[in-house]
Amino acid sequence: PDFDGLPEHWFSYLAVDDVDSRVGQALRAGAELIRPPFDAPGAGRLAILRDPSGAVLGWITPEAAGTTD
Repeated sequence: PDFDGLPEHWFSYLAVDDVDSRVGQALRAGAELIRPPFDAPGAGRLAILRDPSGAVLGWITPEAAGTTD
């Protein structure tokens, strides 16, 4: 439901070492947080940001291979 009405498009995620830390740095540099960091089971920890120029990008810290809860 968060994406109702959104046209089809490509969306990229950039792997980062620590989503929470990097989001803090990005906000201090003028980025806008679109979706705060959240856990996606089986994938990792993600966030979605808009940089000061308007570009939107997802960031992910992937789960370590072979880990389970």
